[in-house]
Amino acid sequence: MRIKLKQSLLTPIPVLIIFILLAASNKMNVNSLAHKDNIFLALIIMQIVIFIIPGILYCKIRKKALVASLRFNPMVGPSKIWLSFTAFFVLISGSALIKLGLYALGYKGTEYSLYQSYIPTTISGFGNVLYIIIAIALMPAITEELVFRGIVLGEYTSSACNTFTAVGITSLLFAMMHMSLPQFPVFLFGGILLAYVTIVTDSVLCAITLHFLNNCFSLLFETKLLSLVAKTDSIIFIVFLTAVVFLVFLVFTLQATERIYYLKGIHGDPSPKQKKKRRKREKSDKTNENLQAWLSPTFLLCLIAFIIITLVFKG
Repeated sequence: MRIKLKQSLLTPIPVLIIFILLAASNKMNVNSLAHKDNIFLALIIMQIVIFIIPGILYCKIRKKALVASLRFNPMVGPSKIWLSFTAFFVLISGSALIKLGLYALGYKGTEYSLYQSYIPTTISGFGNVLYIIIAIALMPAITEELVFRGIVLGEYTSSACNTFTAVGITSLLFAMMHMSLPQFPVFLFGGILLAYVTIVTDSVLCAITLHFLNNCFSLLFETKLLSLVAKTDSIIFIVFLTAVVFLVFLVFTLQATERIYYLKGIHGDPSPKQKKKRRKREKSDKTNENLQAWLSPTFLLCLIAFIIITLVFKG
């Protein structure tokens, strides 16, 4: 007799494996690796092993077409491009507001990347800069988005779970993956926005593009800006200016979303409200499905692993 397991039980499994692999990679001797010539190639291979291989194995076990699971729809049309552009400013300004709040609470950290410690202290030459952008900005955007907004979000949205549960659990897993309690709100906000863009555009390519641009901004400008904030007395003005940028581009993003769904309606695609009504008719036990997803043993194991790694090993 074949036992059929629910998607809510299976979906967190590749993320749990990623947690374990990331914890193991943190035990590597960074100081000895950072001075080697193949540091960037090693980082690229490490990200493929940690993220892509568990994702592929999961899709093979689930017997699902990999491309179909990833929402690999082309990012075409001015509406999607405009949404990605406005969402980028929402992401960097919203993250900046959260980081300024953390700074006000006493957290002075400036490292918001899993691979920040692997970056050499001295960088020279165009080749090294290009390798850093590929290894620290592009590869994390591709690997993390394919897993979290491709496989994981796709699995939850294709099940009986509602959008709130799908986005909420996916974003929590994404934030926990970075293994930092102080930085948790920043990555949770980023995860929610990236999931939102993926669902609205129905394309993980938009999320990859947005994630890549955000990584480039963080890599090239953010540390300098945070250092500047630490030295200035005009913190109130900076917060006000950042909040204005956030609100303005949030409005633009919502308008772009409305435009995309309007165009979908013209082409006969169902709106989110129509999909919700249809699922209510098809899934009478929807509440139970959502509850089971939140209380799934595999999701709770991810939560326990996050707590143990951040408090015990990194605390």
